[in-house]
Amino acid sequence: MIEQQQDSLSPEKLQLFIAGLSGLSREEIVKAKSLYIRNAISEYRAMVETLKSFRVVHLFFALIPIFWPFIYAQKRSTDAQLRLARERIRNAIDVWKDDLRGEKFDLDDQEVSTW
Repeated sequence: MIEQQQDSLSPEKLQLFIAGLSGLSREEIVKAKSLYIRNAISEYRAMVETLKSFRVVHLFFALIPIFWPFIYAQKRSTDAQLRLARERIRNAIDVWKDDLRGEKFDLDDQEVSTW
């Protein structure tokens, strides 16, 4: 089974991050939020690469029909995991778009802008 990576955009982690911003100047808050999003995108890219390596292994197991249901279930699970990570990144960008005005982020080779 694939070990789930640390999810920096889970509600609990976001609350801790936001609490840590208290007392900072507006400029520092903007920089911190931008860095937080960029780190979340880096974590997402690492997760994509990890899951790609497991899909190569699945090709070998696909030669044996008894493994097909397990491969199918695991593929659906990993697809859902990637979709959740993408949605959380986009949600964080949408929520913080006023603070991140003018920032551009590259997610899955698509530019996400905060204009």
